Amino acid sequence: MKYKMNKKHTVGEEAVKRLMNPDTGQGIVDTQREADKEYFEEIKKCIANHTSWDKPFYILTIHKKEQLLENVVRRYFFARQSLPTPQWDQTVWRYDPKNGDLQFIWVLPDENTAKWLAGNPQQVYKEHGELLQFVMDFLNKKLYRFYHNKFHKGEPECTDLLDSPYSEQCSRAAEALSNAESTAPSPSKIITT
Repeated sequence: MKYKMNKKHTVGEEAVKRLMNPDTGQGIVDTQREADKEYFEEIKKCIANHTSWDKPFYILTIHKKEQLLENVVRRYFFARQSLPTPQWDQTVWRYDPKNGDLQFIWVLPDENTAKWLAGNPQQVYKEHGELLQFVMDFLNKKLYRFYHNKFHKGEPECTDLLDSPYSEQCSRAAEALSNAESTAPSPSKIITT
């Protein structure tokens, strides 16, 4: 007896097909919902791959747009033991293996979106206020300092943050954008998994 195998399409094949026929009936919200179905499963896999770590660690989600396929965005999940340096297209979580708490730390959009948010704060919907705050704190060199001081101040390997590891990058970006004032980010909500 022969079994018929369904051929799975590659991302490239699917992207080209959708570029050729852009009216798929799938809107932005539908696309985002579909992408989010696997998001927490990927975070769980990342946690499961680091069960030997007994101290709290960070999970980064990096968003990368494919250079050759303009309608393909990939998410990469990484774990690290030190607080990451903020970058565009990045989401950061902190996981504590002792109590199983997964804590959202920050999210930064792509640079163009961040520029628009920073330049048009009065047009930002109320529900996107936290995203705007993360962008402004990043540009004003507060984002990394706030969370570093919250989680790592006083540790032996803690370095003086007078010279932030990303201060030059932030200074350039801040000069290009408005000099809007900002306050320190509010504490994050803890999600127990």
